[in-house]
Amino acid sequence: MKSSLSNAEVNNLRSELFDTVYETMENGALIHGIDYVEGHSIAGIWHSSNRVGDDFLKRREAFLWILEQLLRQGRIKLHKNGVFLDALIETQIEVLRQAWPASVKNSGYEDLYWWFFDPECPAGIAWRQEDGSYEIAD
Repeated sequence: MKSSLSNAEVNNLRSELFDTVYETMENGALIHGIDYVEGHSIAGIWHSSNRVGDDFLKRREAFLWILEQLLRQGRIKLHKNGVFLDALIETQIEVLRQAWPASVKNSGYEDLYWWFFDPECPAGIAWRQEDGSYEIAD
C-alpha cells in the first residue's frame, strides 16, 4: 500500500532538510538539516523521516523521498554487501518500497530499525567523501 506525501509535506521536508541553513562553519560551509545525519547508516535516514509525524506509511514515503533526493544529488549510493546498485534511481527506490516488511505496521519502529541491518533489506547506504569515493555506512 502506497501512501503519498502531500505537496505541503514534501515542501516541509525540503525546507527542513535541504534548504534551511542551521549553522555556518568557521570555513564558511553551510550546515543543512540533512548534514546532521551525513555518514550515518540508512537507519539514520529513517530517523529523519519523523518530520511528517507518526503515520507509519507517511514516514516510509518521507524516508524514500529523502533517499531519492540524496541519490539525485550524488551524496549517497545504495549498495548490497558492498556492491553498488546499478539501476535507475526510481527502480532502486521501488525495490526498497516493495521489500518493506509487511509485518511492521504503525508500530514496531524498533523492529524496523533492525530490518535495515537484516539480510532481507535490499540495500544500505554509502556516503560520498570529499575525494569522490563512497564510504559504506552500514
